[in-house]
Amino acid sequence: MTKTASRFAAGLAYERHGSGEPLVLVHGLGSDRRTWDLVAPALAERFDVIAVDLPGHGDSPALPRTEPATPHRLARRVAALVAELGLTSSAGEPPHVAGNSLGGWVALELGADGQASSLTLLAPAGLWLHPSTRRNPAMRFNRVLAASTRPLHPILLKSQLVRSIGLASGSARPAEVPYDVALAAARAQSDSTGYLAALDGTIGNRFDRADDIAAGLPVTVLFGDRDRILPAPGCQQRSLAPADCRWLVVPHCGHAPQWDAPGLVVREIERTAAEPATSP
Repeated sequence: MTKTASRFAAGLAYERHGSGEPLVLVHGLGSDRRTWDLVAPALAERFDVIAVDLPGHGDSPALPRTEPATPHRLARRVAALVAELGLTSSAGEPPHVAGNSLGGWVALELGADGQASSLTLLAPAGLWLHPSTRRNPAMRFNRVLAASTRPLHPILLKSQLVRSIGLASGSARPAEVPYDVALAAARAQSDSTGYLAALDGTIGNRFDRADDIAAGLPVTVLFGDRDRILPAPGCQQRSLAPADCRWLVVPHCGHAPQWDAPGLVVREIERTAAEPATSP
C-alpha cells in the first residue's frame, strides 16, 4: 500500500480506508502507520480502517516536552482522535483496536479506559514483571543506525542481506520483508522525533490495569515464538494481561507479526472483532 497524504485529527496524522465498523491500528516505537501495509488492504474490505501515527512518529508532531510520552498519555491522544472523528460502530460502541509492540500497550490502555470494543495485541509491550530502569542499548543502537544511514536506505535495502541484518530484531525472516515495507520502516525509525521520549515513557512502568478492562471484552494477545525484542518469558507475562484473553504463540514469527504472518493477523483481528462481548 502506498502512503497517501496525511489527514489530521486531534493533532495526529492518520490514513483512512475501507468501510464497516471502525478499526484503529496503532504502530510500535520508532515505527509509523506504514507498518500495517501488508494487512491494511485486506482489513479495509471489512472495516473502516484508521491507521494512526503516534506523537513524534510518522507525520505526527511530538508531544510538548512538558508532557511525558507514557503509553497512557499516548492512548489519551489516540482517544482524542477517535472522539474528533466520531468513530463509533452502528450500535454506538467504540472502535476495535489493534496494536503492535508499544502500540499494543497503548491499545491495552484504551481498553482499560473503555475506549475499545475489542483488542488484538501483537507482541504488546508492558507485559513484564520487572520494568527496565534505563534505556535499552539495543533500542538506541537501532535508532542511531537508521538515522546515520538514512541517505543510503533506498540502495542498501534492495539487498536481501542488508534486510536480513537490519530487520532481524523485528522479523523472523527479515530477508523476505518486501523492499517497500523495509524502506518505510527504516525511514520511520530514522525520522521519529518522539522516539526517545516514548522509550523513556516505558522506563519504570508496566501495564498494570488489566482489572480495569471490562470482563468479557474480546481480547487476543499474539506473540511470535522468535520475538527478539520482547522475548519470553520475561516480557510475555500472561498474568498481566486480561484474565480471559486468548493467548497465541505463532511459530516462525518475530516481533512484527503483521510482517511475518499477515494473513494470520488479518484473521485474528477479524475473529476478535466478531466475538460478542460477554457479561461477567
